[in-house]
Amino acid sequence: MITSEVAESFRRAELANGVVGRPVGTPSIRPAEIHKTDPSNVWIHHAVEESPHSMCADFRVPASRGVPRFVDLMEVQRQVGILQAHRQMGVPDTDVFVLDEIALKLVTNYGPSDISRHSGVVRAQLVATSSRGRSRSLSQYFALEGPGGLIAVGTAAASLVPHAVYDRVRSRPTAEEGTTSAGPRYTYMEPIRVSAEDPLLSDHPSDHLTAVQTIADVERVSLEQSSYARVRSLKLEFHRYADADPAPTLQLRVSKSGRLRAEVVQLGVRRAKITGTLEG
Repeated sequence: MITSEVAESFRRAELANGVVGRPVGTPSIRPAEIHKTDPSNVWIHHAVEESPHSMCADFRVPASRGVPRFVDLMEVQRQVGILQAHRQMGVPDTDVFVLDEIALKLVTNYGPSDISRHSGVVRAQLVATSSRGRSRSLSQYFALEGPGGLIAVGTAAASLVPHAVYDRVRSRPTAEEGTTSAGPRYTYMEPIRVSAEDPLLSDHPSDHLTAVQTIADVERVSLEQSSYARVRSLKLEFHRYADADPAPTLQLRVSKSGRLRAEVVQLGVRRAKITGTLEG
């Protein structure tokens, strides 16, 4: 569960490490370090290692995108998480990040026109597991802070797979176990939309449906299908890879109380589960 206690752990870590404010002076961030190709899509800057297992960076969501969406804040979380794994864990570029789950929760109320989430500081802490001297998986904890204080807290968990192993796994046929059918609990069932014009979604080379692509469509649909103004929290859990073709189907329902439940289904098999809350 994500709570404000996560953010408090960052404060304690700063005190323990003698960090006051933010250290200054750090190498620039290359797009490839966060799995992007266009430098304009790098939203984090001035990354600093606060301890061997913690990192902070400035973030700025381009003003051209308007008021930051929930998925924009999750992209900030994703960028610093990938950067931390490469720089602090020494994960080679040849390894594949297999995201198991990612979650984020707003801890401050914002109006629909509030722009204070455009910029701030994002902090990340990680816990890694290793086997025979090689990192195999990681868990990360995040806090996004803006000019007015804490914005959101989040978590992520991923496996680190050598590319040769990844290729073998991807070549296997999908097992039929865990199949699902569209029950009456879902009120929306349509192919996932991925906008080629949105650099958040298109500038991320991948041979499968990504977490950010999924979350962007979940946010779009949930707000269109309900009277709520914004997403308060989301958790995405991947069960299997979802290929781009045939287009995976998003099945979604928002309750009267603002609780969101969704699944990504492809070829009759559930690939991902999404839960969350809406407000406003």
